[in-house]
Amino acid sequence: MLVLLASIGSMMLRLTGIQQAGSSTAILGSRAHFAARSGIEWGLRSAIAAGTCPAASTTLSLAEGALSGFSVVVTCSASTHVEGTRTRTHLALRAHAEFASAGAPDHVVREVGASIVL
Repeated sequence: MLVLLASIGSMMLRLTGIQQAGSSTAILGSRAHFAARSGIEWGLRSAIAAGTCPAASTTLSLAEGALSGFSVVVTCSASTHVEGTRTRTHLALRAHAEFASAGAPDHVVREVGASIVL
């Protein structure tokens, strides 16, 4: 009986640890999503101010608040097309947010995209 109770207790401790790791990963994933959205917002603001892509690729290192430790790579590609008598510029932005290095237990990656026509 004692062995049975010990194994049930051990199993419950293990399940608790797995559940805590899962919720920690979910929180990191949510933070990664918002880090990627921050990159998109930076790219859109820069593109609107410049009238074109800010750069082909820019790396942002976030160091404030809940997004501290995230690295965000923002890429932009531009194409032009004629619409009636006006020439329009289409910008496609992608933001790739990453926390920790690949293989680390807390490694998360999220990618967000957006496009705008100027």
